[in-house]
Amino acid sequence: MPYNPTKKLPPKARRSATVSGATIERIIDAAQQVLVTQGSVGFSMRRVAEAAAISPGNLTYHFPSKGELLQAVVTQLVKDFTSQFEGFLAESESSVGQELQTLVRWLLTDAITAQTMRISRELWAMALHDTAVQAAFDDLYDVLMEKVVQLLRRSQPNADETSLREMVQFLGLISEGSIVLYGTRQERAVPFERVVELTIAVLGTLAPELNLTGDASEFKKPI
Repeated sequence: MPYNPTKKLPPKARRSATVSGATIERIIDAAQQVLVTQGSVGFSMRRVAEAAAISPGNLTYHFPSKGELLQAVVTQLVKDFTSQFEGFLAESESSVGQELQTLVRWLLTDAITAQTMRISRELWAMALHDTAVQAAFDDLYDVLMEKVVQLLRRSQPNADETSLREMVQFLGLISEGSIVLYGTRQERAVPFERVVELTIAVLGTLAPELNLTGDASEFKKPI
């Protein structure tokens, strides 16, 4: 059974902790929605409190500053991504190569969804002017890539460590670049699907033992 930190608390304190946890979840969800709908310029503690249907005082009780709230948003993004990724690996019944190919397609496609694209771009903008957000966002990339490496190592224990890390870092680079190039304009000279195919081909050369379909000859095909 998962560890429950409230289990040993008295009933009243346990109920209080549960309510507090639910409030924090609601605040973080509201903060993400304000980022998506109002952008970094319109993001404020007052708007988050309104979106969460709580008083500004209740909000600052849990998150005294905007920087701390945004750090919590980044932390939640990591948790959500990791949960999705673990679920993907657990449910997949494909071969290793097909499994990873499907994973690459999912990651790149998710990167250009409206929700992911807008939150990423708004956090990038805020990171330019807020050192706390900058540090949290920089950490997000390191944490996410490390978690992906760990999960892949768990499912592929014989894979070369260096190859795994190079593959994951390259995938992260392409994923973030996709947000920039295809997030708001998906019709470009090179179709997005072609970028996905090329990414799979390159990853296949970085970690050939994972049996990803595609090889270097893919680059010779006409766009």
